[in-house]
Amino acid sequence: MATPPFEHLVVLMLENRSFDHMLGFLKSPSYQIEGLDPNNLATNDPSVGNVPIPVTNDARTVNDLNPDPAHDFLNVNVQIFGNKSGTTAGPLMRGFVRDYAAVSNDPARGPNVMKCFTQQTLPVLSTLAKEFAVCDHWFSSVPGPTIPNRLFAHAAHSAGSATQDAILAPLKLKTIFEIIDDPNNPFSFRIYAGTVGGTILLANLYMIHHQDGFHPYEEFRSDCAHGDLPAYTFIEPRYDDDIANGVFANSQHPDFPVDEGEALIADVYSAIRNSPLWPSTLLLIVYDEHGGIFDHVPPPALSPDLKFPPVPASANPAFQFDRLGVRVPAVFVSPRIKSGTILPQRFDHCSIVATVRTLFCLDKKPFNWREAQAATFDNILNLSPANIRTDNVVLPAPFVSAGAPPQPQVRTPSDLTMYVAQSIQAAADALGVKLNMHVNDIYSAQDAVEFLRQAAGQLDSKG
Repeated sequence: MATPPFEHLVVLMLENRSFDHMLGFLKSPSYQIEGLDPNNLATNDPSVGNVPIPVTNDARTVNDLNPDPAHDFLNVNVQIFGNKSGTTAGPLMRGFVRDYAAVSNDPARGPNVMKCFTQQTLPVLSTLAKEFAVCDHWFSSVPGPTIPNRLFAHAAHSAGSATQDAILAPLKLKTIFEIIDDPNNPFSFRIYAGTVGGTILLANLYMIHHQDGFHPYEEFRSDCAHGDLPAYTFIEPRYDDDIANGVFANSQHPDFPVDEGEALIADVYSAIRNSPLWPSTLLLIVYDEHGGIFDHVPPPALSPDLKFPPVPASANPAFQFDRLGVRVPAVFVSPRIKSGTILPQRFDHCSIVATVRTLFCLDKKPFNWREAQAATFDNILNLSPANIRTDNVVLPAPFVSAGAPPQPQVRTPSDLTMYVAQSIQAAADALGVKLNMHVNDIYSAQDAVEFLRQAAGQLDSKG
């Protein structure tokens, strides 16, 4: 195999934020990203009246997006096309406010999905974007929710699921981790989870039987310091508060504190930057989907290529996975990237699968036409090893909005945590494993955390 341009790829995938919402206001005459123009602000159709609703730069750490904006397939159709059928009948990307007003049952809350951050209120991600490389055309793979998008990031398809609640979708999926595990392959992977068991990958039969790749996130910094990372590392944030250990969810899923996710980004960056692996590592910070929050760039349609295997279609809702989801933030960090780099190429989560296969797998056959069409990012480094950067980018402290909660909250589990737990329960049932705690016994976020930990341990013994 050819020598890879970098020896280690680390992917941190966070939750449910759009590009404009997080990074759009970084656009300036000297930084020409496909962002928001302060002199010609993007607008949305109002939920009441006829005055367009503009984007604003006053997003807060918490309390803007409660209840959670909808991001199911039909809601995303409304946000993009203005109708549930997904047919073009006028200007695109103008239905976000109306959809959130309907979901929240409050016209006054509709404009909250137009609130965006600035460099001052999102200092960590903004600094990394400007100091290294930002992708301003990275789209989620599915115009829908988290789990199908995360499955696309691992397998370039979602077993025909375009919904969050297809709990059997992960079960028999063949992922890129299974391809890396070829006995003749010289490379390896590792998955660090903020909550033990808190990953949809634990609902996959192959991964259940190969749990040596799973590690608690607490080991990541030490592993970096000892120069011990595999070729491919995937990092899962915490998807719910863990009151027993006094820690917040740090996924940035609305309405968990954005500053906690910023702290996680900073921790991942500093662990790599202060390690012997820094010169040979590429870090990608990306989000799984837009979370129902405004972005102004219409997602492109795709054309299947019959030379490659098909992508399993969704029956309900009917969807061929022939268009991308809404644009999300994506930032690359490496000492071999020039400050201020803007990457205009179109990427989506299949790009992760395609790049890992290109660099770290003997098997070069794409899973399907979506992977075959996805741009890879193995060629984005724009500094030679002889010109590697030696500066140390120091990150600002995360910004905390007034009124942010001072400690983890007693709350019901997030929808995402419950769907992950239900999928893991379905996998255990398929294996005939009787878990000590059943998913139906989950009533609080803390219950969900305990379920995931116990299930991981029991399934590990089975594996």
